[in-house]
Amino acid sequence: MISGTAYGVALNDREQLAGLGEALNHAPYGKPPVAPILYVKPRNCFAAAGSAVALPDDIAEVAVGATIAIERTAAGPHLARLAIDLFAPHASFYRPAIAERCRDGFLPVGPATAVPDALSTIEIVTAINGAERHRWSFARLVRSPEVLARDIADFMTLAPGDILLCGIAGDAPVARAGDRIEIAATGFAPLSVTLVAEQAR
Repeated sequence: MISGTAYGVALNDREQLAGLGEALNHAPYGKPPVAPILYVKPRNCFAAAGSAVALPDDIAEVAVGATIAIERTAAGPHLARLAIDLFAPHASFYRPAIAERCRDGFLPVGPATAVPDALSTIEIVTAINGAERHRWSFARLVRSPEVLARDIADFMTLAPGDILLCGIAGDAPVARAGDRIEIAATGFAPLSVTLVAEQAR
């Protein structure tokens, strides 16, 4: 399992950023982002492949942010994992969405593998209850994984064991308790979890 901290990046989907358009020039934002917008998924969020993730009573549904996590290692090449950034849908990116993003089990991660050569254009498919619900390509990223890592290095250091979630699609599908989620991408083992109501866990 991951030994460090997970960092996500908001608004790294070109289509989502374009959709917000003029709204980013008004309060509370003032202007479009000029640096990566980071948020933290602390260790309580981590869940293994095959887990049952409990949805708290106050969250009826979650967005299913299928992505890839890049893990920094102490030596040698970095590693990559499929990940599902689960969160309660929310409209504002102005303040950290702790209550929406940082619940127990809200970051299932798959096994590590070598970083694929074509990571910047990789396609990730999300199925819910066996039916494909979403498909997106990392070609939509505002900052590719390589550029993202370089820009973050300008103001912070990722320690060995930390992971960086490369971005999620703005049109990510939603799921509810009782749904089975599976994401897949070429070069990775599929990652699946089941959502359950908290009282049923």
